[in-house]
This record gives sequence, structure tokens and C-alpha cells, in this order.
Amino acid sequence: MVNENAIMPKLKEEYLLLHPDGFYNANEHREEIYKQLSDEYKEVWDSMLMPVDTSISFDQVILSDENRAKYDDFMREQSKKDLLVKYGFKPVNRLMLYGASGTGKTFSLKALANKLGYIMLYVDIAEALSQGNVSMNIHKIFELSHILGECLIFFDECDSIAWNRDTGTPESGNARRATNAIFQCLDQMDWRCVFASATNMLNRIDLAFERRFDIKLQFYTPKLDIKESISHFNRDRFRIVDDVDASKAEIVQRRMETNPKSSYYGIELAVEGAMKQSLLDSGEPVLYTKDVYNRLATQLSIKFRI
Repeated sequence: MVNENAIMPKLKEEYLLLHPDGFYNANEHREEIYKQLSDEYKEVWDSMLMPVDTSISFDQVILSDENRAKYDDFMREQSKKDLLVKYGFKPVNRLMLYGASGTGKTFSLKALANKLGYIMLYVDIAEALSQGNVSMNIHKIFELSHILGECLIFFDECDSIAWNRDTGTPESGNARRATNAIFQCLDQMDWRCVFASATNMLNRIDLAFERRFDIKLQFYTPKLDIKESISHFNRDRFRIVDDVDASKAEIVQRRMETNPKSSYYGIELAVEGAMKQSLLDSGEPVLYTKDVYNRLATQLSIKFRI
């Protein structure tokens, strides 16, 4: 099912007429796209969607070789989806990401949406479950994607709704109604859109839900290299100044490797905080590695002697 009058393809076409060598990333035009919606769907947008970071580049994503290959194959199909449909093939458009918290699942999907130029509908599942008719809320989200066209619909922590009944976990009627609604919507989803889901607990996922995904990507607790990670999470306009003391860097690196709660997300927060601090202190886009390591040391409860 394709909506020939979808909002985003028209805005994209208008943009490319004015910028023939440009790239239309719908996430950078969210306000313009929002204005095109009816009041009914503006309410869906306002109440059930989370903010999206439009600055994340796919080059910043740290992936295993296996996951990078899967994402490359996925993006190749998406780039040629019209050709595939012309010859009767359905492009893969359903992704399941699973693995421990802080391993980069959500970060990679935000970057993927930016790479494809698709607008990301990052669904606030808790809000969708708490508001009125749950089944209707889910249907409204998919209707919104149909109206927009070329969207990436993202349900994070999908284990909160698509529970496996064999686990013995008590489930609410709201969660079951939400799962059934998702099944119905996926069967009717516009092939131009992408549906992605993420979970920290794959064993809790309803098998019928899991089987509906074309590609599954497992994210492992990373072997963290802090210096390499800093370069990944650095924004393009920031100059890196490596001013950290070597012995302190070694201590933090060792503690990151042995701490089970260490994650790329922790490094991302430290890098982002250091960049903000640099701007606030000097107004200059400079990233000091000393500040990053100090923030990581605080996360790890490491106290250095002054």
C-alpha cells in the first residue's frame, strides 16, 4: 500500500529542485513537515513521539563486522527499493536490534534514519500504552507514517509490549492489544517505510512478533577503546586536543574494560558533555580528551589524587 500523496516525497522533490546536488534529510526538516499535518496527526506527533537527534552521522556508529554488513545490505535494498518493487520483490524493511543496554542500538537507528534521509518516528511506548485506546494509538502511528511516506518507525524496548506468553510473565490487556495492533499494522505497512524495534531481553519477545522481522542485529557489550570511541562521537566541527595524562588514561581504560556496566553510551555522554563545556568556557569548538576522561572517571567512581 502506497500513498501517492504522501507529504515527505513531495517536499523532498521540491527541495531537490532547488538543491539538485543536495541530500534531503527529512529529520532536518521536521518543523516544515509537521506544519503539513492535520490537527489530528499533529496531536499524535506531539503526544507519542520522542525528539530525534538530527546531527548523528552513520560514520559515528561503532558496529561489529557482522552488523555493518547487515546494515550495508539493508541500505542497498532501500536505495533500490523502487526497482525491486517494479519487478515484484518486496524490499526488506523490518529490523530487530537486541543486546545489552548501552551497546548502541538506538544510536545506530538514529544514524540510519539520517543516512537514508527518512523521517524517524521514535515512538514513546509508555505514552502510547497509557493513553486511551491503545490499539487506536498504534494504528494512528502507522497511519501517520503512511501520510508522511519514507519513515523509520522505531519502537524501543519492545519487550514491554510484545511479551512471550510462555515465559510466565504477567501481561496486561493493554500490552496484548498493542501487540495485536502492531501485527495488523505491519501486515498493511507502506513498503516505503521501515519498522525497527529494539530490546534488551530477546528471550521475552513473542515469537510471532520476532518472526516478522527481515533482519536481526545482535549488539554485544563492547570491547571499549576510549580514544577510538572519542573520535567516533566527536562532531565534525570540533578539533580534538589530546591533553589527557597517559597514566590517568590507562587507569580509566582498564576500569572501563572490567566494569560490566560500561557502555558506548557512557562514552557518548562524556564526549557530548566535554564538547558543551568547551563551548561554554571558550566559545570554541574544541574537544579536550582530558575532560572526557575526567567525566568517565566520575562515572566509574575513580578519584585521582590532585
